[in-house]
Amino acid sequence: MRALSTTGKGGLLSLLLGALPVAVAILSASPAPVSAQDLLSQPVPFTAYLDFKVLAAKKNNNAAFPIWLESVEFDAPVAEGAEAPEKTTFRLRFRKVAGINDNLLIRLFFDDLKGKSPAISAWTELGDLIAGPKTVGSGLGLPDSETATVPMKGVDYIDIVVPGDGSNVKGAFLSSLGRTQIWKSIDFDLPTTLADPFQGSTAASPGKNDSYLFGRVKATLDNSAPALLSSTDGTSCAFSFNLANQPMVAVVTFEIMNADISSPPLVTVNSHPVGAANLLLPDLADPAFQGTARPLISDMQFHYAGWLKCQKVLPGSSLQGGDNQLVIELGDPTGSVAIRAIEVQLKYNWDNFDYKLAP
Repeated sequence: MRALSTTGKGGLLSLLLGALPVAVAILSASPAPVSAQDLLSQPVPFTAYLDFKVLAAKKNNNAAFPIWLESVEFDAPVAEGAEAPEKTTFRLRFRKVAGINDNLLIRLFFDDLKGKSPAISAWTELGDLIAGPKTVGSGLGLPDSETATVPMKGVDYIDIVVPGDGSNVKGAFLSSLGRTQIWKSIDFDLPTTLADPFQGSTAASPGKNDSYLFGRVKATLDNSAPALLSSTDGTSCAFSFNLANQPMVAVVTFEIMNADISSPPLVTVNSHPVGAANLLLPDLADPAFQGTARPLISDMQFHYAGWLKCQKVLPGSSLQGGDNQLVIELGDPTGSVAIRAIEVQLKYNWDNFDYKLAP
């Protein structure tokens, strides 16, 4: 195991017209003085992003680590007679700093290749297992990122173990966790117990049964294994559902992996195209945004390595009582994405529905 360690100017112009008995004052259109905003770097003393390729190239470069992260080590032994390592271990060693790293968020960035799913585990120096192993990924063949939380009491190091040479594991985002208190409505559950650092949406948890609230009917259309959309697997997937009555409006929600943020999926209902879905994007500081530069194309293409929530409003007239069909189509037919957790909300009239008649 080796360490890798304008101000604009305003004024008043007075125009005196000698032939007229009055003076006319004209206010300049120039803006009032405005001070430019300073660009300040957001301090993150308890957060680190580890780019494993960069760390491997720079060897012992650990100067930018938080105080609680001692070193990053890399081990990929090759057995005698073998051409490649059977497994690769990324080991993160920690210092104990009470009240600072009692709990840790670790988000792993990797290519989700079949048979090469990483596993995360926490250990003492004596080799006692504290937490895990937690295996992430499901072999979809797409860029992914997944989050785990680790209670750090007694933990000396965290191992990330992946079959093969480890080239599909790109990096890890680490951040100390703190607890806070919030108020919530008694009648409604919290969407998550962990706040995402980049304001990303929470993972979907579709219900087994349809639910009704204030004129809204919510139903899961599909919660089976993710559907792959690509030039080889097919660029669209279809879902059928039956409605008792036509709604006034509907919203379909689903999650997408490896989305091209400039080419979201296209939605068709009952053979009528209703346009592109809307991606709910997190902060652009999120390391999951990955760029691709192509020759003769000026703009870089960005995909999101992980799951994003997508929504599309469906006009009530696009649906009908009886059988309906929803088709989700790949926005960029040259790419590949996965779709999961398709859910529909239907809005119907109810006793306290508020509307107005426009002239």
